[in-house]
Amino acid sequence: MQRFRHSLTARLLVTMSIIIFTICVLFLILINHYLQDSIVEEMGEKALTSAYLIADRPDVHAAFFEPNPSELLQPIAEEIRKDTQATFVVIGNAQGIRYTHPDPEKIGQSMVGGDNDSALVNGEAIVSITTGSLGESIRGKVPVMVDGEVVGIISVGYLTEEVQQSINAVFQSWLQLTLLVAAVGIGAAFLVAIYVKRQLLGMQPTEIAGLYSAYHTILEETSDGIVLASETHKVVIANARAHELIPQLKEGVLLQHVLPEKLVREEAIRALEIPLQNQDIILSKAPLERDKKLGYLYVLRTKLEYEALTNELNRVKQQAQMQRAKTHEFSNKLHVLLGLLKRKQVEQAITFIRDEQHDSTAELTMLGKQAPVLIQALLEGKISEAKERGIVVTVDAENELDQYPEQQVDALVTALGNVMQNAIDVLQKVEQTDKKIHVVIQQYKHELLIEVHDNGPGIDEETAAHIFTLGYTTKDGYDHGYGLALSVQALQKEGGTILVEESHLGGACFLLTLKRT
Repeated sequence: MQRFRHSLTARLLVTMSIIIFTICVLFLILINHYLQDSIVEEMGEKALTSAYLIADRPDVHAAFFEPNPSELLQPIAEEIRKDTQATFVVIGNAQGIRYTHPDPEKIGQSMVGGDNDSALVNGEAIVSITTGSLGESIRGKVPVMVDGEVVGIISVGYLTEEVQQSINAVFQSWLQLTLLVAAVGIGAAFLVAIYVKRQLLGMQPTEIAGLYSAYHTILEETSDGIVLASETHKVVIANARAHELIPQLKEGVLLQHVLPEKLVREEAIRALEIPLQNQDIILSKAPLERDKKLGYLYVLRTKLEYEALTNELNRVKQQAQMQRAKTHEFSNKLHVLLGLLKRKQVEQAITFIRDEQHDSTAELTMLGKQAPVLIQALLEGKISEAKERGIVVTVDAENELDQYPEQQVDALVTALGNVMQNAIDVLQKVEQTDKKIHVVIQQYKHELLIEVHDNGPGIDEETAAHIFTLGYTTKDGYDHGYGLALSVQALQKEGGTILVEESHLGGACFLLTLKRT
């Protein structure tokens, strides 16, 4: 019972059925009143017309002046009664004495009902409903006029009981038709309820309300600007963040009025940078489809937010890769030592440890010249990762680096990390034994210069022309094409840039420059 009460299909069906039932009842009440009034009026008019026809007959006029009028008028009255299917046709004289009656025994008696005065006294025809010798009836009474004088009266009537039977018969037909319409209506209501349920994915109103509340909260709490547009590019809904970024957004507004028309015509967009409302916006667009196209989803984010998030993710990714490389390298060394000790080759184990200590000391001495701790950690991690992949990384620094502001260090870490990671990824795919990455760090009075060389396949002119464009990539997958673009943006913010040229090692050389403050 509880499930029925909360079922949308049941509630729709019951509600529409009640509405249909109410309409049908009201219709039947109205049609009954109409039938009562119209049929009674029709029978009265019929009785009056029949009475007029009898009162105008010459043979009826002549019979009033015969010694025995009843003998002449009774056959005429009965013939007309049968032809008109009237209950009675009574002809009386000026005193209301019957000359004719369906019951011959009542001929010669006074007419009953008390409604003769209008015809006999006033000479007027009337329709009345009153009780006579045969019961209650609808009567039409017309005076018989001869030479301007009332000589008699014609009364034609139909019993109200018989009239009611006629009304009931017509009403019965309307009742059957109404019940058929009601049945069809309830069937249609059931189909509508099923259709609505399917359109709502089988969810109940309480579930829809809960989902709407949850989705609305999520939509408003998200830090991205979200805009849902119809297939005709009209704004359907936009969250508060979208309104902050584009104040002109309103429901029903065409997006062509607030965004570039060329952009609106595109079917899908991924991370496109556009100037909007005096700030740079990263915009993505995707079509919404469910069996058919429903509209479009736009996601808006400021460039600063995009850069901050991407930089943070890149940094986390780099740290994870460095830790994995360090762990793998350390694990390999432990396995070597374990093998030597199991074979009781202690001297070789000691030599291996000293060699590793020497390499580590040289590496730390070289990295120690890179004063910012983050740059030291980055280089150390990338060296370990490259070593694990069979790539030799060398670092040359002519002099010890000075301390730099935190913002410039962050920009350097982002750019240098992306450039070195790209070099490692490229060399890993190359089938050659001697894989090298050479990093040269030179510090001048007004500028810091970092060169990253590799002996990979290099970069052709077409790729070099687009390599710093946001979203451009030569790698497979969807999460590429952002590192170098964001690296350029990060350095440019701090007065630096990135250039690419051919390396003396045969591959690519990326030049990172940063103005000293």
